[in-house]
Amino acid sequence: MALSMQTQMLFAQWGSKIPDTNRLAIQQALEKVPDDKIASLSFIPLKDPIIGLILGLFFGVFGVDRFYKGDIALGVAKLLFGWVTLFIWNLLDLYFVWSGIKKDNFYKIMQAITFAK
Repeated sequence: MALSMQTQMLFAQWGSKIPDTNRLAIQQALEKVPDDKIASLSFIPLKDPIIGLILGLFFGVFGVDRFYKGDIALGVAKLLFGWVTLFIWNLLDLYFVWSGIKKDNFYKIMQAITFAK
């Protein structure tokens, strides 16, 4: 089945903000959403994983990347105890925050699609 123009625009908008492995699940879920409700899905507030990566590079020592992602408790723990790990936590978090933001965005999209049906 061909994707509608609105659905293609959503995929272009969400492209770098969701995991590649979950694109098919989103596509299948979008096929069940009425056309008049698809436009409202473009207003889902998604976080940019690139911003999370940049924050991790420059301010990861202070846990800012975790605060941006929404993991407040881990941000505080990283701020207080990140130095104990000899800053290895900061390096690992570059990947974990980047992929975690993408997963969080996927769950937000799927929740909004479920709500729109």
